[in-house]
Parts: sequence; structure tokens; C-alpha cells
Amino acid sequence: MRSVLVFALFFLLSGCIYVNVPLAPGPGPAEEKVVEGRGRAKIAVIDLDGRFMRRPEFLSRFSRGPSILERFKEELQLAGGDGDVAGVVVRVDSPGGSVTVSDILYHEIKSFRARRQVPVVACIMDRAYSGGYYAAIGAAEIFAHPTSTIGGIGVISLNVDLSGLLQKWGVDVEIVKSGRYKDAWSPLRPSQPEETARMQTVVDGLHDRFLDLVRQNRPVSAAHLAEVSKGGVFSARRAAELGLVDRIGYLEDALARVRQLAGVDEARVIIYRQPGAVAETLYSSQGPWPPGMQSAAEVFNPLFDGRLRYFSLP
Repeated sequence: MRSVLVFALFFLLSGCIYVNVPLAPGPGPAEEKVVEGRGRAKIAVIDLDGRFMRRPEFLSRFSRGPSILERFKEELQLAGGDGDVAGVVVRVDSPGGSVTVSDILYHEIKSFRARRQVPVVACIMDRAYSGGYYAAIGAAEIFAHPTSTIGGIGVISLNVDLSGLLQKWGVDVEIVKSGRYKDAWSPLRPSQPEETARMQTVVDGLHDRFLDLVRQNRPVSAAHLAEVSKGGVFSARRAAELGLVDRIGYLEDALARVRQLAGVDEARVIIYRQPGAVAETLYSSQGPWPPGMQSAAEVFNPLFDGRLRYFSLP
């Protein structure tokens, strides 16, 4: 961990400018791939997989892959423009991320439902924490696998105080600012109580919005809402008892439910993939990060950028 902090601190303080040189060719438009089923009607399976960001960050800048928001919007547009698409399963496996991206994803799902008037069901894979769950409540119903974990309802903003480390290394920091709070929440000095209180007010406001949306979209009692508002993570069974999810089952159960809601007896299951991508089964997935990239990025970004997140830490 020490080597990670040293590496990150070097880029944070050195004033270096990096050149964004993609090491891989940019992807083309997504293409439809049929993975199972038959008939004219289609059910699109669209992934919300990984950390929610508006654009690829840090290490992912070395590739031209789209962000999760770009990819999700593109696939929703493809499904929305296809008159044969009778419903959508949003496959969720995410710890959350940016508060705004989480909110946009929720908004996109709600808008798609209103515009197309087709059933949209969320199916949670391993996890739907914080912003991952925030987006999922935009669906008409939520399925969870028996081993899924759900929750983390809340907001977090991390501030790492590096001032002691800088002092140990003999690094002095001079700050010139235009206002009292301009450098608040900076990792270069300890946070003051008043600054922490101001940040807490912002966090509480975003938390209230999250709870309001849960209240509007889910059959959660006041007592259960108070329980889930503490940020805890729940098993699928407990999440169902609390009203966070509707049913416990598997991906094929979510697909069967969409067929039922859409009133179709049979349908082709489709996914959208970049040209050349292999997609042969229902469980073919496409994450927003190249292999091995996400874990490193998840170390750097939450620690040093000070952004507000609907995000759950490991």
C-alpha cells in the first residue's frame, strides 16, 4: 500500500502533464448478438457492471473504451430504436460510484420505461451497492440471485490527510487561494471541523435524495427505510424482507418475468457487444475496464479526488 501511495503522490504533487495516447484502437458501434431463444420478439440484456464513472479515468485513459455511462446509453438507444424489443433486463453488478452518474443511470432507466412502455427488470448478480442499487430502483422490478448482496445505501467522500507524510519527507506546501474554503477537503493539510461539518451537510442532502427515491420506487416501510439508511449490506433474503428486491431467482427467471410482463411466449435474448467481441451465452459480459485495470483505478480515484459518491468500499 505504501508503494501505491508514493506513486499516486508523485503524480498528485509533481505537476506532471501526461499525454493521453491510446494503446488500443477505439471500438466501433455496438452490434446486436443473439445468445438464445427464438421468435420475432427480443429481450435485451444490458449490463451495469463495475464502478460508475462519467468517463474512463486514470489507467483506463490509455485505452479508448467507452465509460459505463456512454455504453449504457448507447445500448439503451439501440434497444429503444428496435420495435421488436419487448423488454429489457438490466444486469447489475456494481459497488456504485459517482453520485451524478448513478442518478443519470437511474434517470435513463426511468425515461426508457416511460418512452417505450416495455417492461424493464433489474437482475442483481454479485452485488448492487450504493449507486449500483440507486440505478436499479429505476426498473419496474428487481431480482436478486440467492447469493447476491444488496445495500450500502448512503454517500461517502474520502479525504486522505497527507500532511504528516509530506512533513516527514521534508516537502513544504504553499497554498494561495481566493476564498476561505477554496482548499477545503485538500489532502495537503488537515481538515478543519467547520469544513468537515460543511461537507457533512452536502453528504446528508444527497443521502436524503437517495432515501426519497427508495421510498418512491420501493415498497419499503418507514421502519425498514430507517434500517437500510444506515449503509449496511444485506443478503438477498433479507433484502427481499426489507422490500429492497422483489424476487430471489436467477437470470433466466428475470427473463421469464419480462416475457410474462410483455405478454410474449417466446423471445430471442440479445446483448450488444463491440465488433469482434465474443458473446456466445447468456452470461457473456462486457465490463467497462480492460482486465486488471479496475482494481488499480479503484485504489487511486476514491482516495485522492475528493468527489462525492454513492459507493461502498470493500
